[in-house]
Amino acid sequence: MAADLTAAGRRRSRLQAEVQLIAQHYREVNFDTKDASWLHVGRFPVPRGWNRPHVEILIDVPHGNPGYPSVAPQWFWTDRDLRTSDGRSIQHFFTSADYSLADQSYLDKGWGHFCIHVTSWHSSNGLRLREGHTLLSYLDLIAAVFRDRKRLAGA
Repeated sequence: MAADLTAAGRRRSRLQAEVQLIAQHYREVNFDTKDASWLHVGRFPVPRGWNRPHVEILIDVPHGNPGYPSVAPQWFWTDRDLRTSDGRSIQHFFTSADYSLADQSYLDKGWGHFCIHVTSWHSSNGLRLREGHTLLSYLDLIAAVFRDRKRLAGA
């Protein structure tokens, strides 16, 4: 079988390799094997201070030209009912279609939309994943966001 050298095929191969790396840290990991447009982590731990010990994470993988890995993800989805343990709402977390980029189908499935604006992204070339930013480093950024809950809650 010949390798798929289309942009979608290269993104799929890259995502498949990254899933193997991510699965070493988070066991429940899967991705869109058709279009490589999302990555799902089933049990992402969050620190104390939230209303649950873990959440699901769904990352929209940028596609198009240019797409991932050249372009960093800019948002992720998580449980819509996520709150701080004291019940505060969260800045940059959207649970309705009022936000223009929100995908109504995800909202209908119980997801909330979290914006992260990556200001510096240096992806690796090919499959040399440890030489640049990846979805694993993006998950590290998500973990840092959850650690910074006081700022997110406006405290």
